[in-house]
Amino acid sequence: MSNQNKIYNVYTFKIMRRVVILSLIFFLNIFFTFSVTGQNRLFKSSYNQKNFERNKIYDQTYNLWKYKNKWIPNKQDTLLNSYFVDDRSYKGLINYGLTFRNKDYRTFQYVEGLYMHFLKVEFEKARFNPNDSIIEIEGYVSGGWGDLALNLQNENSVENTIDVFLGEKTDTIKYCYYRKIVNEEYIETKLNNKDVDETTVIDSFPAFYFKNSSHYRTKAKGKRYFKIKGKVTKNTLLAFGGLNCYSEIFDIGAMVYEPDKNKQKRILRREEMEYRPLIVQNRLVADIEKEKQSAKEVNYYTFTEKAENYILKRQYAFAKESYLLLDKEYKTIFARDIHNAIRCAVLSRDYKNAFYFGKKLAQKGVEKKYFNSKIFSSLRKNREWNEFILDYDSLFIESRNKKNINLKEQIEQLVEEDQKEYGLETRNDKVLYETTERVTTKLIELLKKEGYPSEEKIGVYVKNDTILIASPDYHVLIRHAIQQKPKDLKILNELLNKGIEKYEYDSKRSPNNVMFYNSCFHIYKGNLYNSKSCGKNDLAVKKIIFRFNNPNGFIMDYGNFIVSEYNASNPKEKDDYYNQNFNFIMKLTDDWEFYEK
Repeated sequence: MSNQNKIYNVYTFKIMRRVVILSLIFFLNIFFTFSVTGQNRLFKSSYNQKNFERNKIYDQTYNLWKYKNKWIPNKQDTLLNSYFVDDRSYKGLINYGLTFRNKDYRTFQYVEGLYMHFLKVEFEKARFNPNDSIIEIEGYVSGGWGDLALNLQNENSVENTIDVFLGEKTDTIKYCYYRKIVNEEYIETKLNNKDVDETTVIDSFPAFYFKNSSHYRTKAKGKRYFKIKGKVTKNTLLAFGGLNCYSEIFDIGAMVYEPDKNKQKRILRREEMEYRPLIVQNRLVADIEKEKQSAKEVNYYTFTEKAENYILKRQYAFAKESYLLLDKEYKTIFARDIHNAIRCAVLSRDYKNAFYFGKKLAQKGVEKKYFNSKIFSSLRKNREWNEFILDYDSLFIESRNKKNINLKEQIEQLVEEDQKEYGLETRNDKVLYETTERVTTKLIELLKKEGYPSEEKIGVYVKNDTILIASPDYHVLIRHAIQQKPKDLKILNELLNKGIEKYEYDSKRSPNNVMFYNSCFHIYKGNLYNSKSCGKNDLAVKKIIFRFNNPNGFIMDYGNFIVSEYNASNPKEKDDYYNQNFNFIMKLTDDWEFYEK
């Protein structure tokens, strides 16, 4: 090889080596830069509200259990660990099959309501030290049920403190045991007809707890300050929980070590609510909502509800048309709906349909004296009135001859037997129970033999000739059975359900199925109030107002409201309660005793 070629090869080698070295330096610089910038991005020194909100997890899922007793906790009844429990599938004691009966035969109703309250966490400071992986967080928690209480909790009662945990969770299963919630000396409690004790499992739920964690407990009310500090790993969570409050849980490990994980996550803004009802009067709100969805399917009450809503607006012609559609779809309709339909026809001056619906009352066994009411004065002056009365008399006689007189007499005899004890001023609870037990057995045998005492079978009850009674006296037999819980109550309910299916028993609108233990609307000192936690409901307000301004005597669904008793000995306590927790809607009356008239 020539010297020239050797020199050329050495020169080429040096150039290639330089290129390789420069390339290596270049890629090392890129890697170094990426690593440095990557570390700066991962290990921020401070975090704000948005950072936490984007890493919020398990929204409206967990409930903090600090006590063994889910229903009536106290400070001496604590668990070894606080558990975050996903008890969304909890059904309520009655729905699990628990029954309660007073051993002294007094009427006893166990009524359960469950409300989950919302928390709001505001982060003021959050500093992270990448050298030791320690984060220090400060801020405030508001919400919960503590602010809704009428009086401050005393030091021996359960307070709405909020517990804050920072650490890694351990998954587990939490069993819900039966705990003493009534005085069992007087109240017999059974689960599916078996005795219960503290080892009886009601249900089980997925849960987690913090084994090694930092912990902070806030004050019980208002905007509660918190400060917590601890080491952060990729699995670290920050959790806020309180009794019957939706827990607020944040994935701190992802926020610190995986900042891109939830970077694009949308921050959801929930409706401003203080709490959400889950169980009302032993009924799951979810089931109530399902019923509402089912109600959207056209059925009997679709027409009546539509008609009554028109009546609320004084749109009587539209209401009449709804009743005509109801009559077209169903072979028989309840007398209360005929009662309303006649009034709507008269008020819309459709006398033809007023006479049409009027004849249907004759078929129900209503005497013609019903039409002596003032609202029918224009109908009585109509030229077709005399012909209507002739037809009415004929239909009435025909209907009366078809009525089951034996069934009517027997059901009325049972009412008399019931009222011999219940009608006394001084009552013996054991005798009342025994009376209902005996009467219920007779009622069951009667229903098995004759069927439900429908309007078609025994007619319609009327008071003072012109006032239709939507809930006849014999309904008290059903009401007392519901209250006293005789041993054959299940059989009675099965028979009643047959009457409901045939539209013989108007259970849906019967007072037997209405309990006014919980309501958003209260009437106090003649004023109508709405709970601040319930939100707006214009239709419900219209129904209540209509209840006390109904000159045409319609029979309506007036909704659910509570009349609150005036406490003359300490009026300020009640006044302050309504001022703090309710919104004033309107003055209904200056007569505080109007509801008793």
